[in-house]
Amino acid sequence: MSHVPFRFAFVSNSLPVAQTVRDYAATRHLPMEIRLAGMEEALPVARALLAEGTDVILGGGGTGKLLRRHLRRPVVTIARSHLDILEALLKAREHADYIACTCYGALPPWPALFSELLRVRLLPVPFTTTQELVSGISRAVDQGVGCVVGGGICAEIAQAQGCRGVVVTPGEEALERALDEALNIARSQQQDREQTAWLRGVLESLHEGIVGVDTDGRTATSNRAAEVLLEDLLDSAGADGPGLPESLGLAKALKTGRGEEGIIRRINGRELVINTRPILVDGKPRGALAAFAPAARLRDLSRKLKNSGRRGFIARHNLDSLLGASPAMRELRLQAARFADADAALHIHGESGTGKELLAHALHQAGPRRNGPFVALNCGALPDSLLESELFGYDEGAFTGARRGGKEGLFEMAQDGSIFLDEIADISPAVQIRLLRVLETGEIFRLGGDRPIAVNARVISSSWKDLVEEVRSGRFRADLYYRLSLLRLQTPPLRERPEDIPLLARHILARLNMAHKELSPHVLGLLKDYAWPGNVRELDALLRRYCLLSDGGQCDRALLEKLLDDLRATQGLLAPAERPADKAPTLPDGRAQGRGNLRERLETLEREIIRAELEKCAHNRGRAAKNLGISANTLWRKMKAGPR
Repeated sequence: MSHVPFRFAFVSNSLPVAQTVRDYAATRHLPMEIRLAGMEEALPVARALLAEGTDVILGGGGTGKLLRRHLRRPVVTIARSHLDILEALLKAREHADYIACTCYGALPPWPALFSELLRVRLLPVPFTTTQELVSGISRAVDQGVGCVVGGGICAEIAQAQGCRGVVVTPGEEALERALDEALNIARSQQQDREQTAWLRGVLESLHEGIVGVDTDGRTATSNRAAEVLLEDLLDSAGADGPGLPESLGLAKALKTGRGEEGIIRRINGRELVINTRPILVDGKPRGALAAFAPAARLRDLSRKLKNSGRRGFIARHNLDSLLGASPAMRELRLQAARFADADAALHIHGESGTGKELLAHALHQAGPRRNGPFVALNCGALPDSLLESELFGYDEGAFTGARRGGKEGLFEMAQDGSIFLDEIADISPAVQIRLLRVLETGEIFRLGGDRPIAVNARVISSSWKDLVEEVRSGRFRADLYYRLSLLRLQTPPLRERPEDIPLLARHILARLNMAHKELSPHVLGLLKDYAWPGNVRELDALLRRYCLLSDGGQCDRALLEKLLDDLRATQGLLAPAERPADKAPTLPDGRAQGRGNLRERLETLEREIIRAELEKCAHNRGRAAKNLGISANTLWRKMKAGPR
């Protein structure tokens, strides 16, 4: 049995009819409250039910018509069909040839037809009140009527006067029609409530004040922002002077049917910018609406937008900019797409040139803050004093040479957007403390300022240094690390995804307008064999030099080999420093000692031999593999295997 989230009530003066309605509602699994009430009590009873939370009121016959006439809420009348009336008349004919039939309000057209059809005399008894019903039935009895047909109360009145009474009971068709209508009304009311609640939520979420008036200028709706801006004026509208509609320009909108934009008026000591527009329903005026905000706020917003546009605080890359079909890049794009929606602080770790800033751009562009500013800062490029003023801003007079009026910091400029802090590992302990407070409280203090400023920006940080190692060494605060690294991403180095090099190379050439430059399979193989300590940035620089020095579109293999040899000559300067922990202990003759059982020691020795040969060949994998007597694929596999 499915639960129906609605409350129904049936108001009637007839117990037999009420029982019939209740029993049928039970077969439909509809909750139905029954209230017996005479004509005079029906209206207050129905109003009380609505006040208690009843969704739809149902009424039978005359009671339903009465409630429908006086209640502002929809009322469902369970109308007796002609077939129901005919069935009751057939029962009455068994007892009398002269029958009275009661009817609420105006006389119906069927008595004459049914009289001829059944060959009986029918006397209509119209009524609108209980007193009229009692009087009408009494006169009918005096005229010789032998039976009274109508609702339950009619039968009771007839029996009290010594006359038979037959109750017209609604049939299944009438009951089904009435309950279907009640359900539809309840669902429609629920949708209206949900829509109203949604619109109310929209109004309350706006920073602008909203006031709507009806055609008479009376306030029909307003939001909290309007109450704050207008204060007591909203409650006393029209109490003196022209009132609120005139003050907001709504009276003019009602009179002319035209709205206005950019009206500037002083209300309650505030300079407000007001926009008005008439409300039309089916082309007819139904009121007017005013939206307004402090002029100072709009000027400040305009200034921020101008500054944002001038400084280019926008993300220029998306997830499609993360090129590569390797498993590592596919996994990175998948994680980035998932983390983009999280809106939590995120740290990117990776070697220089692996695209950490590009990834930060893509995370912002794919997230819910995409329409906000994207502010980037290289923390390692600035001294502490300048870094703090850039991040947090300063008030006027904070230091000698401070700009008049002060200066917004990047956290303020990144409001409702993202701030990217590159090389975060290089900030000093003092700046770490201030940054930690921002992440914990969502507030900043400008240099020289004495009041907190709320900021709302997603923090994305990056570093080529391992923050875990920085924490272990005491150079970076552990609590700040946990705040920054709620989410973490790792950009893979180019040497770990050589299969992406052809795609990256062609993309770089296309960006340089050098797509006509050919790269032969052999040349692409040379690019794959190189270690690329400078990663994609180094590949970009190499191809730029190649395009400048080569002629035409033909592949210049010799030139590219020379350029690669030049890079190998300086590779020791560019390669990431090897940590002491990564070096294997050696024997007195320089060979790797290794640890563990024989197999493990042999594997260690093999890795040491490969490393030494690669250094000897300037990391030319093809040449090293040839000297070792193995294929390039075998060499690559053994390099990737690492310790087991």
